Formats: sequence, structure tokens, C-alpha cells
Amino acid sequence: MQTHNVQQGTEAWRKLRAGYFTASDAAAAAGLSKYKSRTELLREKATGITPEHDSVTLARFARGHEYEAIARPWAEEIIGAELYPVVMSDEIDGLPLSASFDGIDLMEQVTFEHKSANATLIASLEAG
Repeated sequence: MQTHNVQQGTEAWRKLRAGYFTASDAAAAAGLSKYKSRTELLREKATGITPEHDSVTLARFARGHEYEAIARPWAEEIIGAELYPVVMSDEIDGLPLSASFDGIDLMEQVTFEHKSANATLIASLEAG
């Protein structure tokens, strides 16, 4: 895996992601995203043209990053190690893949992913 020296949410990060299938694309690739169809994802990857996000979506992304930063120290306390947000990539069978980790330890053995609670997530957790 290659580590990239870019901060999540920046223009450099967006440009980097354009060349990869990202972890965020997984739901759309599987046809399971409520935000983007598989066809829309493939069109974006083929053309390099991505839709502009509206202010509501951008605010939701900003809140998510804020909540990740708040929750990271709690996760560090649980695992007993520091976590760092990091962007990594790899190529597997010719497929360029990338992920932006909310937190990973220095030994790259423990990862942290934060999700904000909502009715769908809570129902999923309750269902196991």
C-alpha cells in the first residue's frame, strides 16, 4: 500500500481520488448506494466528470469530518494507541483502489472508521 501526503477534503485529495476506485465508491459499485447508481459511478470514472455537491451535502461532509475528529480520541483510548487519518492506495489485479482512513495506528494494524448515527445505521446494528 502507498500512503499519500494529502489531507482529506482538500482539492489535492479530490484530484488524487479521481484516479482510483475508492472505498466510498464501493456501495455504488455494488448497486447499493442511495446517493449514486452504478451507472453514474462508471460514467464518472470513464469521463472524469463528477457532479458538484450542493451546500447541504458539503455541510454534511464537514460535520462528518468534525465528528470523526471528536470520536478519534475515544477510539484511541479504547485501543490504547494513537490513530492518524491517512489516505492510502494500492493496485489489485490492475484495479486502482484507494481508501481514506478515519484513523490508522502507526503499525498499520488497527483502523478506525467513524459513522454518525442515523435511523438506518441503528436499525442495521440492531439487526446484527
